[in-house]
Amino acid sequence: MASQEVAVANEPTTLYEGNGDIEEVDADMTELASVKSPTVVDVLPGTVTGPLSVIDVEYGESPIVDTEHMQTWNNPPVNKWRLLAILCGFVLMGMNDSTPGALLLHIESYYQVTYTIISLCFLAPAAGYMISAFFNSDMHIRLGRCGTIVMGLLLMCLAYSLICWAPPLPVLVLAFGLVGLGIGTLDAAWNAFVADLQNVNEIMGLMHGLYGVGATISPLIATPLATSGIKWSYYYFLLFGLGICVTCLNAYAFWGETAAKYLKDHGAGVGEDGQSQGRLSEALKNRYTILLALFLFFYMGAEVALGSWTVTFMVTERHGDPARMGAVASGYWFGLTTGRMVLGFVTGRIGENTMATIYLILSIAFELVFWLSPSIVASAVGVAFVGLFFGPVFPTAMIALTRLLPKRLHVTGIGFAAAFGGGGSAVFPFITGAMAASKGAWVLQPLVVALISAMIIIWMTIPTIEETGLRERILGALTLRKRNVESEVDSSD
Repeated sequence: MASQEVAVANEPTTLYEGNGDIEEVDADMTELASVKSPTVVDVLPGTVTGPLSVIDVEYGESPIVDTEHMQTWNNPPVNKWRLLAILCGFVLMGMNDSTPGALLLHIESYYQVTYTIISLCFLAPAAGYMISAFFNSDMHIRLGRCGTIVMGLLLMCLAYSLICWAPPLPVLVLAFGLVGLGIGTLDAAWNAFVADLQNVNEIMGLMHGLYGVGATISPLIATPLATSGIKWSYYYFLLFGLGICVTCLNAYAFWGETAAKYLKDHGAGVGEDGQSQGRLSEALKNRYTILLALFLFFYMGAEVALGSWTVTFMVTERHGDPARMGAVASGYWFGLTTGRMVLGFVTGRIGENTMATIYLILSIAFELVFWLSPSIVASAVGVAFVGLFFGPVFPTAMIALTRLLPKRLHVTGIGFAAAFGGGGSAVFPFITGAMAASKGAWVLQPLVVALISAMIIIWMTIPTIEETGLRERILGALTLRKRNVESEVDSSD
């Protein structure tokens, strides 16, 4: 790059590229036609809303990316409360997702139905997740971020208030659908907010790690409670109380995030004809939205299928004690939690694309240990390590999506991908239940291996975020030098 003029008071800035291409951008960086040089001037991540094709940001001794205007976890100060509210919300979500699997045998016994019928409790949330994908953006526009979050949490609380009384099976299925609708709404709102903060790898890892904390502790409470003779549905009184507390905390923390503020911070999308277009349709035209939505569909299917059917597999195939096998499921969720909270620091330094590939390969290796070893101890250790390496893949995919989409599409794109992934968390446990009814719980294992293999294939189609080789990335991490990053944005593809 030969020279660069600094933008002042909304005057257009002319960039003189070394290859002779001349481009104009607004001073607030809201539109950029194209960038063809291997380097580019300061671009705030997530703020480019024009048809930018590729941004290459080169890090050296003095990084050129301007993060001065990005929010942090404690700036403005209210973000500390917001992050606390989100973290508590993810603990609740984790407890919610691991509870049906821990109580599966008790629910089946109570309703006197087959695996196939009771698996509707996993399939019902898929409808809720998918419905949320079509309304997330409109809800933010009409209710603001605060109203959207509170609405999602109230839907979960309503569902818990129904489940805790062990209602008739159709009402139970409807309640699980409401839970899916609420979580799909919250996933979009919370992930989009965190994606625009500095140190997103670490914060996203902590956030999704606490999801694993909730998923770890829930079977440890729910399984002994149900086996002691207490009615299984009474556990949902605990989730209802926690849901009310989390709702109040989020309402306080996000009180100022109104619809007007959301519209001010996220401009309307403009199509190729210059006319305003719906954000969902715009996001769906971006191929990376579709690819990562499919990736998360398989991911959530494998994650929740393992968490939901591990206890049943260990009891029926390994002949373990039902009262103790809940600890095996907790070991899986504990590994998931540890991987997200610890390996997130490794992922950010070495490179998202490389590490996600390594995590997926290791997940398959330990899944084979879980599957093929006849020992209860070896199976328990294997599934715990599956959780360890599988855990950080989800936040890594979320980070990749936010880097490949402009800021105005974060809520819509993340919402659709998370909702589609949530559909996988319902569909594949249902498929597992339907197959287990005739073949046995062992069908869980080849299904999970197939899902992770499909994820590796999809991940290979995602553009790499880093450019250097693995050796250079490792050396760079050890010397605390920042790596080269390539972020591809294709808002009008």
